[in-house]
Amino acid sequence: MDVLRLKKGHDIVLAGQPEKRLVDAGKPARLKIRPADFRGIKPKLMVKEGDHVRTGSPVMYSKTFPDVYVTAPGSGRIINIVIGERRVVKEIVIDLDRAETFEEFERFDEQAVTSLSPEKIQSQLLRSGLWPVIRQRPFSSVADPASKPKAVFVSATPTAPFTPDSDFILDQDATGFQMGLSILKRLSGSPVHLVAGTKTSNQVVTEAKDVVFHRFNGPHPAGNVGIHIHHIAPIRNRDDIVWYVALQDVLRIGRLFLRGKLPVEKIVTLGGESLEKQHYARIRHGMMLKDILRGNRIGGESRLISGDVLTGRMSAPEDALGFYHDTVSVIAQNTRRDFFGWLKPGRHSYSTTNLFLSKLFKNRSTTIDTRLHGSQRVIIPFGNIESVLPMDLLPTFLIKMIIARDIDEMEKLGIYECDPEDFALCSFVDASKMEIAEIIREGLEYVEKNG
Repeated sequence: MDVLRLKKGHDIVLAGQPEKRLVDAGKPARLKIRPADFRGIKPKLMVKEGDHVRTGSPVMYSKTFPDVYVTAPGSGRIINIVIGERRVVKEIVIDLDRAETFEEFERFDEQAVTSLSPEKIQSQLLRSGLWPVIRQRPFSSVADPASKPKAVFVSATPTAPFTPDSDFILDQDATGFQMGLSILKRLSGSPVHLVAGTKTSNQVVTEAKDVVFHRFNGPHPAGNVGIHIHHIAPIRNRDDIVWYVALQDVLRIGRLFLRGKLPVEKIVTLGGESLEKQHYARIRHGMMLKDILRGNRIGGESRLISGDVLTGRMSAPEDALGFYHDTVSVIAQNTRRDFFGWLKPGRHSYSTTNLFLSKLFKNRSTTIDTRLHGSQRVIIPFGNIESVLPMDLLPTFLIKMIIARDIDEMEKLGIYECDPEDFALCSFVDASKMEIAEIIREGLEYVEKNG
């Protein structure tokens, strides 16, 4: 088996890396569902305040795909439904019961999976509310149940800052992983590409069946599923559909079929030097960040992020961890400006180029905070963006065509292969201080609506 070695990219050196030590976050008093997490779903509520739900009970469905449900991550009473502008549902709050009750679904052993029809598998995933873990490119939305993907991707080699180590997660409990892969193969009828890093050693991954196995090596974003798709099964147009599923969601799929109950737990990392303790935590879906961080002191003025520092969402303690996020990041919030900072040798200034002295020390003695170190300026084609994007694209020209809203040129330049997370590192290194990831998102939304 060949290893695809990528040279373009950059591993950001951040203090506060999580220790490989697992802590149980405990059972919270309340959980929250945030409909905005499910891109492509136009939610229609199936509950009202005061209703009682069981774990796995439907809470809302999609107006776009009426068979796609979002179900309760815990049993209890609906105590609040927050409505925003234009009657948009912002969040649903569940006050949990002391004794949990579950919706029951069918159970199957591993032998039975080989004879399950795609229709049977799809029905179970839809009814349980686990279908939204399957997303599709282009547009990174919840997969259309009627779509036929040309491939399915599962990444087991995360490279973003603070993200969980796949081997460590599977070492805790790998029950359901192989079954989840086999179910995806039966469901899609297409190749399931399992991508691991060169250091991945867990046999559940390296000896997996019903998959096409690949190894990728290189700096971030070499672990992004968009990079894997680009090099293995490129997306040529908007109808060229690829599904992708996170590693822990493959575990959930397998456990649903094995146990007949909706799995509601996952393992996340807590990282950042502003945290007193950095480690792995076992949590429930829908937990608020303040519950996940209970007993973990945050020092000084800090920014709380649901997700990793490149692609996560700035959050408040009362916000729930994002449905697709597996990292809680806490970094220093700094608004101070350095006097004549551009004239200093930069011994303590982070740099991806040879501009500062810190590059000679591999940035080991630097601290990264939330400062931009400059303001927006005209697009400067220094090649910084191209140096960290391991894709056969012309990102600078693509950005210009997105700003110009030229759909024909966007399509020619490969907009359908793009996703904001793959360009997040470009935003980090860009000398023009542009929000490149956000520009890519705007371009995708414009093409999706008007293309």
